[in-house]
Amino acid sequence: MGLMRIHDVSLSFGGPPLIDGVTLQIEPGERIGLLGRNGSGKSTLMKLLAGQISPDSGDIVPTGDAAIAMLPQDVPDDLPGTVYDVVASGGLEHAQLLREYHDLTIRIAAGTDEGLLKTLEQVQHRIETSGAWHYHQRVKTVIERTAVDENALFRVLSAGMKRRVFLARALVNEPDLLLLDEPTNHLDVATILWLEEFLLRYGKTLMFVTHDRVFLKRLATRIVEIDRGRLTSYTCDYGTYLERRQTLLDAQEKQWSEF
Repeated sequence: MGLMRIHDVSLSFGGPPLIDGVTLQIEPGERIGLLGRNGSGKSTLMKLLAGQISPDSGDIVPTGDAAIAMLPQDVPDDLPGTVYDVVASGGLEHAQLLREYHDLTIRIAAGTDEGLLKTLEQVQHRIETSGAWHYHQRVKTVIERTAVDENALFRVLSAGMKRRVFLARALVNEPDLLLLDEPTNHLDVATILWLEEFLLRYGKTLMFVTHDRVFLKRLATRIVEIDRGRLTSYTCDYGTYLERRQTLLDAQEKQWSEF
């Protein structure tokens, strides 16, 4: 059974359809490279999948309670708080309580204060009774996996590290489908290599947009091309896609020449 099905979906913003009656099934474990010209609707399709916007018509149906998260193309520069605060904000129902807990641990580590210790005990009790403790452990684990400093102030980080923090934020709810819009933007070569290895080990379903052909060639197990509102799927890696597409273009050119 597929992870998600898009059926006869259309969307326009007052003009010609940007997405025009498309149908697509996403399978578990796929790493889908979404290709198309600038302005063809790649980011729009990902926002539809993430539930950030709604189609004019058609259905987008996830299987069961499949979780979806998205790393946006544009990451905010000046969010307040630490890396931990930003990552934990991926789970709104626990974020404030965990932010308070994390702030207290930092203040206690800087000195001894009996009042703070008592407050920390009270906050810990609220965390345990609310179920937020399990979420706190997930936040700590994903921060460790993405190799960022949980106590660093977000606003002073480099653009590449901010993208890594937002990747951690997207991962904290353990999404079944992770959507990545230009994930290598503002990253240096070492961080791109780290991201490639991380995503190859991730094991869940990915859909990503990128202009980095090396990244695309290494990760994609399927290519979906969007052109004039329609989708064409190639169940192959990027190299094979290029060969198949060229064969198709050659056949079309021959047909046109004969016509």
